Amino acid sequence: MSSHRRSPSFADGMRAAASWVVDFFSLSWIVLGLLTSIFSFLACVLLLPRSPLAAFGLCVHLVALAVPLRVAPPRQARRLLHHVSSAACNYFPITVEFEDKRAFKESRPCVIGYEPHSVLPIGACVFLPYSRVGQGGERPGQGFRGEAVPPFLRNSIMASTSSVFLVPFMRHLLYWLGCRSASREVLQQALADGKNVVLCPGGVQECYFMDPLPDQEVAFLKQRTGFVKLAMKAGAPLVPVFSFGQTQQYAYWRPFIDWPKHVISGGRMASFVRRIGFVPLLCWGVMGTTLPHRVPMHIYVGKPIAVPHTADPSAAEVQRYLKQYISAMTAIFERHKAAAGYPNAKLTII
Repeated sequence: MSSHRRSPSFADGMRAAASWVVDFFSLSWIVLGLLTSIFSFLACVLLLPRSPLAAFGLCVHLVALAVPLRVAPPRQARRLLHHVSSAACNYFPITVEFEDKRAFKESRPCVIGYEPHSVLPIGACVFLPYSRVGQGGERPGQGFRGEAVPPFLRNSIMASTSSVFLVPFMRHLLYWLGCRSASREVLQQALADGKNVVLCPGGVQECYFMDPLPDQEVAFLKQRTGFVKLAMKAGAPLVPVFSFGQTQQYAYWRPFIDWPKHVISGGRMASFVRRIGFVPLLCWGVMGTTLPHRVPMHIYVGKPIAVPHTADPSAAEVQRYLKQYISAMTAIFERHKAAAGYPNAKLTII
């Protein structure tokens, strides 16, 4: 019996195009929004002497910067954040696996160390309040195969470079999403309030050390003691998390790091990156746009590492638990890389 395969109709093409547009704005809103806000602000400043419209635009930007971050998000913003979280779950898709979910205690906040940072650590958002991963936000037939992130682990804030809170409009959206300045005082207060802290221990400096070669993952950890001190001062367990597929979402070019090389010494460039709070780079995804590549993300959550509650941890104590975290992270990577589809991947700890 012959089977007849229906050829795609015009309506099918329109639906596919509409789906692509929705995915584009839902998945690239952070990169696109930051770039648009920054360049529109610069355009207003440069055109100010010649254009009344530029003066109006500059006033709008300055008013947006003056509005306190703590204002409650409007209903439209909440709907947007719920939608983009659901879209991310559907697009990649994202799956989460816990090595020992029963080891977590609801009454104790955690410091969740997520690696790798990559261009943009999108997967870390599964721990934020608007996360829809495994919460029923999948499209019919999507087939979520991982585990749901429990509500007490989504009661979190994510440490972000302070630079993003200087960008008009986007600063509020990121704040409502759950991002907070990565300052010691802010993160300590979050833990004291019973919230988990999600951070990339390597920070933006890790972007400086990223390796563009396939199957090469880099984690900048050996000198990163701040997150361990943060956990010990609050008595909060350290949770190692590794995301496979995170690095492959964007291609990138870092001026004076990738090319041209040797124009600025590595030490000076690293110092410049620390000073400005981010690594200057150009990134691109699907067809050169800001839409990330559709690479499945497999996020593995390790067992919490208990740390003592001490107000003034010694350097030796901090190093001890940093080594435990690095060992746990390495073990997670080696145990799961084949199942995640990267059997030849190598993790370099710097």
